[in-house]
Amino acid sequence: MILYKQKANESDTIERKIENIIAKGKTKFADYLFFNSKVHGVCIALDGDIQSCESDEKMYHEALVHPAMLLHPNPKTVLIMGGGEGATAREVLAHKNVQRVVMVDIDEEFVSLCKKHIPSWSKNAFNDSRLKVFYMDINEYLKSCNEKFDVVIGDLVDVEDWDSPVASLYAEEFYRNLKLHLNKNAIVATQGGALDIQKDTNHKKIREMMSHVFNDIASYGVVIPSFYHLWGYVIASDDLSTLNKDFDNHFRSVAKGLKLYGLGIESLIMAFNLPNQINKSIGI
Repeated sequence: MILYKQKANESDTIERKIENIIAKGKTKFADYLFFNSKVHGVCIALDGDIQSCESDEKMYHEALVHPAMLLHPNPKTVLIMGGGEGATAREVLAHKNVQRVVMVDIDEEFVSLCKKHIPSWSKNAFNDSRLKVFYMDINEYLKSCNEKFDVVIGDLVDVEDWDSPVASLYAEEFYRNLKLHLNKNAIVATQGGALDIQKDTNHKKIREMMSHVFNDIASYGVVIPSFYHLWGYVIASDDLSTLNKDFDNHFRSVAKGLKLYGLGIESLIMAFNLPNQINKSIGI
């Protein structure tokens, strides 16, 4: 029996039984592992950290994408940062008013592996004429980009070390540069790490960095079974007034016709109602 072990926090470790290895190796940027789990189906790990699992990737990606897309009144242009599996693009492209989606992922080899081993996850998103993929560092892309976006989705790897290059993608300076490429009242959403009662969590730090750049910040979370966590997301804009109005009815109204196979609209709404202890730990 092969066990895949991953540190969950300072005291806990998650063990996963590997049924069989689908692909294992190293790209220019990361060690990768695709394997089958009896419970979670195909699982993907980068540098020892689980990114997505077949059993509940829809829950993760729907939570990441749809709040921002539904809160914006007319999202026509969307930037995806990361998103190598193609599932984030799949959810963005489910919105019919979207005219152009730019996906920027640094690791072309990893994206190719996803196309090969998990083609159903993207649901033909890579063949959609509205999607343009650039294989480059997001910072380099922003330097050369003259385009502005209505919505930005950050599907980037989680931060293990705040002194690492990855941490710079969640830093205040990065968000200030990103803001130069946003249309008025654009909305930015990013995965925000695990939500728990530890002090100084990744989520709290990401939230603080974004709060220095945007007027309005909101945290929300969804339990992702394969992550064994309540997983956090942060949404930011200079105007999230919808969240302070009739939020529930707004979501139900604008989500009509949208298929949320993993979550459903009720769970998406409830994601913004975090437990008191979680709110306290992240500084709300």
